[in-house]
Amino acid sequence: MIPPRRPLPAVTALLLIALALATAALAQSGQISDVATPGVQTRMSTMNTANTALGTLGDMMGGRALFDRDRADAARRILIDSTRAIPSVFRKPHADPLSNARPEIWSNWRDFRSRAKAAQRAARRLDTDALTDLRLTLPKLLLACLNCHDTYRLPMD
Repeated sequence: MIPPRRPLPAVTALLLIALALATAALAQSGQISDVATPGVQTRMSTMNTANTALGTLGDMMGGRALFDRDRADAARRILIDSTRAIPSVFRKPHADPLSNARPEIWSNWRDFRSRAKAAQRAARRLDTDALTDLRLTLPKLLLACLNCHDTYRLPMD
């Protein structure tokens, strides 16, 4: 058996960032039932679904889980669907004290939508045929997610 290749340092850094996002999403997932606004619940659920799929792929990429082409492809399909839904679930500026969305989303809608479309393109370009392909394509999606979150998501406490 050939040992899996070690991720490059930049990829390792992205994985650590993805893990931080996943941890924040897990903390947020417990809050969804406490959210009073259905629109915010939908947004949070969509983002948590995407984050779970990212976690699956990140675990495979980082060697914490064995690469499984079928599971990787299923996670890719979830990410394509989730990223496609981002503009529609954020279209209306629903407010809730537990929301992590910054109001700049709606005052800079064109930029937000452009970043969501970049994430969707990166999700569609994910290559889940082999671990080496995943390691080459997942960082682009992670960067697209982080690029949007840095601007339009409140920091998690």
